[in-house]
Amino acid sequence: MRLMAAALAFAVTSPAAAEVSIFPVSIPQECVELAQREGVPVVMENRYQATKAKLKLARLSGRDPLVRECRSAVQRQQAAMRQAE
Repeated sequence: MRLMAAALAFAVTSPAAAEVSIFPVSIPQECVELAQREGVPVVMENRYQATKAKLKLARLSGRDPLVRECRSAVQRQQAAMRQAE
């Protein structure tokens, strides 16, 4: 979930994406359990929430299988968002 938020934060901070509001946005399904465990919302309402989730995901250990799954899902979503532009 945090990874998803991180992906959203990356997309929002780019100049092209900053012009178009993408919020609210849901996190990938693979991140829901992690988000609930870490107290992160499953729907990012604004840029602040996305950035906060991104930072939290970055701090989590990659040894956790949920973290690895979520990071992969966020990367896939970021790639899909870049292709859609």
